[in-house]
Amino acid sequence: MQKIIKELSELENKTVAVVGLGKSGIAASKLLCGLGAKLIINDKKSKEEILKDLITVNGKIERIIGEGHPPEALENADIVVVSPGVPLSTPSIVSAVYKGIPVIGEIELSWQILNLIKENVKIIGITGANGKSTTSTLTYEFLKRDGKKVQLAGNIGYPMAEVVLKLLNKEIDMEYLVLELSSFQLEGIKTFKPDFAAILNITPDHMDRYSDMKEYIEAKAKIFQNQNGDDYLILNMDDENIISAIEYLRNVYLKKGKLPHVFYFSRVQNVYGAYLKNDSIYFNAREEVSDDIKKEMENTVLSVSTFKIKGIHNVENIMAASLLALCAGCKGQSIKDVVKQFPGLPHRMEPVREIGGVIYINDSKGTNVDAVKKSLESFSGNVILIAGGRDKDGDFSALKNIVKEKVKALILIGEAKHKIADALGDLVPCYLESDMKSAVIKAKEIARAGDVVLLSPGCASFDMFKNFEHRGEVFKDIVNSL
Repeated sequence: MQKIIKELSELENKTVAVVGLGKSGIAASKLLCGLGAKLIINDKKSKEEILKDLITVNGKIERIIGEGHPPEALENADIVVVSPGVPLSTPSIVSAVYKGIPVIGEIELSWQILNLIKENVKIIGITGANGKSTTSTLTYEFLKRDGKKVQLAGNIGYPMAEVVLKLLNKEIDMEYLVLELSSFQLEGIKTFKPDFAAILNITPDHMDRYSDMKEYIEAKAKIFQNQNGDDYLILNMDDENIISAIEYLRNVYLKKGKLPHVFYFSRVQNVYGAYLKNDSIYFNAREEVSDDIKKEMENTVLSVSTFKIKGIHNVENIMAASLLALCAGCKGQSIKDVVKQFPGLPHRMEPVREIGGVIYINDSKGTNVDAVKKSLESFSGNVILIAGGRDKDGDFSALKNIVKEKVKALILIGEAKHKIADALGDLVPCYLESDMKSAVIKAKEIARAGDVVLLSPGCASFDMFKNFEHRGEVFKDIVNSL
């Protein structure tokens, strides 16, 4: 497929509609204005709010359309750039596609421009329902410790468009770009091709946006749709939905005649890639990789007891990040150095405080059912679980066995509290609370020495908070005030 933008100079004569003015929309607008494009800005916010967001965007803004996404918003556009928060099923976007107007996401826009400025940057793309941020940050830290010039962007930190603009303006130097990629971001790609890609897991999430799991799996599988025989793909052999996604590799093969180098990671079986055995991670290389990569993989052993971050899900994250880094030319010693010191990310199984022998843990990033399951697996039992928020059409009944095994009491908040109570409330004592403060106070009342109070909501935060970070900060503030 030909690139939509063949030369950077073409953008000076194009009218580009940017739909959705979150972080990625603002970054895409800055990048496009920096290249001389004329912009139409469309967002569900009011025009006054949009103008505030555009204070840092200097360029030709022809029209601002707020209060929704009317069909006429995109009529005069040469290209439409859609932010990940706006579904491609939005009628105005569907209409633009029907009229033959190219519709792409911010990642695709940034990728095309990165190719046109001819910088030799290797792309590492990481997706999955859970663990993306930790794995992306670990991969970045491994390469950084190894002396590589590396940036971290995408669904974490800076949008890709912002990094590309900095590269364009010679503000940074970069050999590797690590991208955390959500399924929403992957929906909008056409030609985007990571040199190294990983799918960590595919468990039900965002079912309020996707019609079924097949559609969700297809969105995740897009990360490797343009890869070829020079590229690398890392997959979780223990995840049955990823095994389903492997079927899409046939399409890559039929289209290109060559598959990327595929490596796996597994906690339960020896595989080509990374596997867990006797509480250590070992690496097993395929014959077709370079001698340097093969040698480094086979000489690297990571003892789980040396990891600063705990939890079986983090063992998987370290396996995936290590494979990506090793395939990208990183030394095993750099990986060993980082895992001994890496403390984990805020709001992801983050210890907050111990009070009277009770440990309080902030896992506000646990926004789906499988994330809650993985977090509970990290404990031997006696967990007082605070959960709830805005439901993403999650199947909370999938937690029945782990709740019976690990949970002492459930404390539920938010819009989904009644749904969760219906699914799990007859298994253990269950309390429905009005807000985070009352939930934490109730947890303190019933907790005894040796218990763990875990905030792992299994839901989105937007019913009560600005985002999962805000939810986690509120939890920590309340705990620290006890």
